Amino acid sequence: MRRINMYVLTGALLCSLLLLGCGGADDSRNENPMQEERSRPNLGSQPEARGTEQNTDGRQAGEGQMGGERVDPTATGSELGGREMMPTQNIVENISSSPNLVTFASVVRKAELVRTLNGTGPYTVFAPDNDSFEALQKDVLDGLMKDENRKELVNLINNHIIAGKLTADNLQDGAMLKTIGGQQLKVSKRGQDIMVEGAKVTMPNNMSENGVVHVINKVLQPVQAQ
Repeated sequence: MRRINMYVLTGALLCSLLLLGCGGADDSRNENPMQEERSRPNLGSQPEARGTEQNTDGRQAGEGQMGGERVDPTATGSELGGREMMPTQNIVENISSSPNLVTFASVVRKAELVRTLNGTGPYTVFAPDNDSFEALQKDVLDGLMKDENRKELVNLINNHIIAGKLTADNLQDGAMLKTIGGQQLKVSKRGQDIMVEGAKVTMPNNMSENGVVHVINKVLQPVQAQ
């Protein structure tokens, strides 16, 4: 009889242990999902993760590209444009950034005037757009781009540069502006339009850290000495 009771007690004890073991496993399984959820990073709550994706470039937008640093004077036309003009950039950076001024930026480099326009200044630059150069006879621009005609090219670019910072408000009707090349540019107004030697200012007041750029629709050729 005692043996039977012992067997019964032993069996009951084993069953209790089995039940406790099963309950513990269930509890462990119930806790794991919460633990896993807490261990996952919340991408939306981390400032550095917002707006990023798997293929996001590690550098800041525009870093290392033209306009974000001092411009290489050897850059070619294919490396110019594609950005925008900003007051935190200097004149050369701004004309190099504008898609409308690719030809002018290339001509400035060919004339080796990058160092001048990278200077403290301030300067006012009347920058002809791409269409202005296309309107020239092909042999005119081609001739100016030859090494032996660099002096004439420099004179042409200098005819678009004024020492000092002149905003659109300073360009009064009848004013005469002296270029760094010694020529005179006459300002006239037709209603709201500002004209400089017959060229219309199409995009005024593009501020730079060392002056201002006004985009015009015509190349200002210097008057030849008689």
